Amino acid sequence: MSLQPEDPFVRVVLLNYNGGELILRAVAAAAATEWPQNRIQIVCVDNGSSDGSVDEIASKYPDVHIVRNGRNLGFPGNNVAMEDLEGVDYVALVNSDAFVEPNWLRKLVTRAEADRTLGAVCPKILFTGEFVGFRVDLRGTSNSSPQMIRLRSLTVNGRDEFGRCHVARGGGRSSDSEGIFEWIADGSILRFPIATDFENDSIVLKVGLQIDDACEVTIGGTTAQFVGAREQQTVSFVIDQIPQRVAVLNNVGSWIDHSWTGHERGLFMVDDGEFDRPMEVGAWCGAAVLLRSSMLEDIGLFDDAYFLYYEDTDLAVRGRERGWRYMTEPTSRVFHDHSSSTVEGSELAAFHIERNRLMFAVRHAPSGVAINVLWRFLLVTASYTLSELRRAVRESRRFDGTVVFRRLHSLFGFVRELPNALRVRKSLSRRRLVSDRELAEAILMGGASSGSKGD
Repeated sequence: MSLQPEDPFVRVVLLNYNGGELILRAVAAAAATEWPQNRIQIVCVDNGSSDGSVDEIASKYPDVHIVRNGRNLGFPGNNVAMEDLEGVDYVALVNSDAFVEPNWLRKLVTRAEADRTLGAVCPKILFTGEFVGFRVDLRGTSNSSPQMIRLRSLTVNGRDEFGRCHVARGGGRSSDSEGIFEWIADGSILRFPIATDFENDSIVLKVGLQIDDACEVTIGGTTAQFVGAREQQTVSFVIDQIPQRVAVLNNVGSWIDHSWTGHERGLFMVDDGEFDRPMEVGAWCGAAVLLRSSMLEDIGLFDDAYFLYYEDTDLAVRGRERGWRYMTEPTSRVFHDHSSSTVEGSELAAFHIERNRLMFAVRHAPSGVAINVLWRFLLVTASYTLSELRRAVRESRRFDGTVVFRRLHSLFGFVRELPNALRVRKSLSRRRLVSDRELAEAILMGGASSGSKGD
């Protein structure tokens, strides 16, 4: 398929907040987009950066339009570049830590032009770089094996890679009073990026683990003994068998489950071709997406109340409620330095994810489902409280309320937003074009072949 001689006009929007070298690379990649120069506008929206990055962009890329918000408006800061869409056919959002290929845009627009009911088209978003991965096996030295252990640090041949590593089949990133950690289960896959010119015969992994019960930990065939202790224990694993490097998926469209939790299709999965077929999906990810301007004019822009996380999912569902559809176009590729701007697992991220999911459910879910989501949140918070109390008594130490207080902080934040969320719910319900059942089926699209943790 090819476009008409008069290509659609596209506005590419990159949001910056102290993006440093990453935003410069992202702008450079966007500026190299293969598209008629008179039919594209690149806009950098700055959320009050103090690192000088926006001034450097203005100096190096005079054709890039700069919008200075003056303060941090969160992800909805993108709105200032989307308020006036006269003459704009599509808006393409690109994260400040995402890097597009030269032909990314043509592939997305071609897909969108083939079907006017499509409100958004999603590229294939991959984590930047190539990765190697090792299976982690846990074996208890007592009668029971540990269900989960905490990974708190990781160096690869002396280089700190904790920020860029990920755990497939694990429990995700979280944080407590001792900082950010990654949950690892028996059978998890620990992956980290490796340089393309890496030629060593072995890899030395130095991992900091926190394990409550004594156990053996095997990574890549190498086993180390750990005693159960509250303190972090650091051990080196020398691995001689280095597996093949792989590309790892971040997102190929999104979907929303029955608990109104958003998921990224393909997250942490090896890019082996499974997601190479274009298909309709329930939602999209704001890290990189093509949005039809007429859809934005129909449903509005990002809601300021979210600030960070779920603002893209909310907008996607608002589109679904009006009958708009979303497709993936996996031949369009974008590379993402995930969570370089907002640290995954941090207190900031956790607060907004937990508060915003509750707010999101109240705005869109059937009333019974929304009540159940809130009730389950309260039960899980109570479970965390009891579990930590038992652990504190067993280990004769003070109660660590970091996770509990964080969840309560999110709950109180949700309660403050509840009156507005109910007003928005009423307003959206008046404009709905689909039933609850139709909406539930639509937002689940793409979920059958994906998982929240990948493999």
